[in-house]
Amino acid sequence: MAVNWLDLRPFNGSQHAAFEELCCQLAAAEAPLTGSLFIRKGAPDAGVECYWVLPDASEWGWQAKFFLSPPDGSQWAQIDKSVTTALEKHSRLSQYVVCLPIDRQDPRIDNQQRFMNKWDEHVQRWERWASAKGMAVVFEYWGTHELFARLSREEHRGRYYFWFHRDLFSQEWFRSRIEEAIANVGPRYSPELDVQLSIARLFHGLGRTPEFYTRVQCLLKEIKKLLPHSENSSLFEKSQQLSEALDRLWKLLETVAQGTVEHIDWDGVSNITRTVMELSRDCAHTLSRLAEAQEKEPDAKEKREEIYRLKALAAHYWRLSNALQELHEYAASDEARLSNLPTLLLIAEAGRGKTHLFCDVAQHRMQGGMPTVLLIGGQFNHDEPWAQMTGLLGLSCTREEFLGALEAAAQAHHTRGYLDRCPQ
Repeated sequence: MAVNWLDLRPFNGSQHAAFEELCCQLAAAEAPLTGSLFIRKGAPDAGVECYWVLPDASEWGWQAKFFLSPPDGSQWAQIDKSVTTALEKHSRLSQYVVCLPIDRQDPRIDNQQRFMNKWDEHVQRWERWASAKGMAVVFEYWGTHELFARLSREEHRGRYYFWFHRDLFSQEWFRSRIEEAIANVGPRYSPELDVQLSIARLFHGLGRTPEFYTRVQCLLKEIKKLLPHSENSSLFEKSQQLSEALDRLWKLLETVAQGTVEHIDWDGVSNITRTVMELSRDCAHTLSRLAEAQEKEPDAKEKREEIYRLKALAAHYWRLSNALQELHEYAASDEARLSNLPTLLLIAEAGRGKTHLFCDVAQHRMQGGMPTVLLIGGQFNHDEPWAQMTGLLGLSCTREEFLGALEAAAQAHHTRGYLDRCPQ
């Protein structure tokens, strides 16, 4: 196995974007410490393509540039700008990796400056910039050697298979394989019969589809819309507690809604929403009691506006509680849990529409550009199943390469790959 960067599969129309995505996928596999959180960025990227947040809140960032020869002056300026921005926007940065698809020349000839010399000069400059901000940052380099060493590992062989076999695992390749599978299904699948089943929602969580993220975004938006804009002095302590709990909830949910985290802390979401629900209901009860007490006072008529305001604010807290209840229930739902457990076994009696469901899900995923493989159970025999799968798909690769390539394709499209074995 060797790396020829000119053979790199283009992504979003360019090899530059492909190189960035490949480096981010390799960075995601680094996993510094247990409890660390990986975040993949989009453009603009604030100087980092992706980064790890470690348990102590420090960050490791990556920047990738597809320069196929040693950087010239303008290209060094691009790297400098990324470093400057990263130091400005990521104040907890402790490690920064620059990725280029070349190795650094180091001939050590007197009066000649080569790539290694330039790199050392720039690192010293970057360290001074970091020090001026009170930061200590370790700058590392990933070139062809470092990238190849990672791609050579067993865990990344499928990733190599995907990125350097551009004729396989393209959108057209996935579409053709699905069309072949559906043709083998025959009349059991009718695309024009589009029946929306509640079970189909499970596949949104399973595949981390756009519908899944839209659902989370809508729940978050509804809660934010219902936040009270006025307060009562009697609620000061509870309002402070509620505000702090909501801040924790935003941090959890906003990364989920952006699709930037691998593991979603649904237990954390569930616990926080329960706390905020209880606080919201306590606030509603407190306000309702205040309104009732004022209604019983002799000068209640003069306090009508205040009583109305208290009742309206109480109703607002009840609506907030109901919106939180909906999020709390969603966090415990199978759809949400499947976003972390990417495996679903569907069992039902013959004739209940399993084949139609799987075909329909596969079609909808492909229309959304999500890598999907559909296999028909009737085509399998009692031989080793993985060899049969790759054979049916026209591939000559191992199980690990197949699954790794499918995962790489899915990660490149910021979703989760879908491998479905449909009943006969």
